[in-house]
Amino acid sequence: MSETKDNRFASGVNAIMAVVFILNLIFSHEDNIIMIALTGGGRLVDILSATNASVYSGFQVHRLITYGYLQPAIGHLLANVYALWYVGLYLEKALGLTRLFVIYHVGLIVPCAAFLFIFPNGVMYGASPAIFCCLGLMAMWLIKDRNLISKYRSLRGFRYLLCYMIISNFLGIGTFVVHFLGFLVGLMLGIFVNGSRYQHSEE
Repeated sequence: MSETKDNRFASGVNAIMAVVFILNLIFSHEDNIIMIALTGGGRLVDILSATNASVYSGFQVHRLITYGYLQPAIGHLLANVYALWYVGLYLEKALGLTRLFVIYHVGLIVPCAAFLFIFPNGVMYGASPAIFCCLGLMAMWLIKDRNLISKYRSLRGFRYLLCYMIISNFLGIGTFVVHFLGFLVGLMLGIFVNGSRYQHSEE
């Protein structure tokens, strides 16, 4: 079975993020799309991103999800695409498609809602809170079963995910806080959610 068939969730989410990235450039054609692609911004940021005003004052609660599919800069997109791909290779087998879908979106909604309450002037976009939620879930599994460390080390992308977890937290205090919130949500979910269907089996 191909990796794509084993990783349907990450394949679907990554495809949506790529399409949104391209649409953002198309809709922003009157601006400098090269700078937008490199540094972020664009017309879809105003439509899909989450802010305190849009969520808490405007009651546009859908933005607690749509922001996670918006990666306006190419570096941002690629970093999250690779991280989600490697996380999905393990978690879709461990959890199944439905439970991974739910956990991922809880990892978008809860950290974003908390972040916008703490930082009312913040603007949220990007999939990293949900990815950190998935990593937090795996971390709790490791706390509960230390034998999983050998399993994790053998995973494709283990070193990339390790670098992703470290480097992405040096992008500012706001980024660090929302990543921490996502990781914390994942830790709490990991207390109650088990992945025994795949965790202890061979690749």
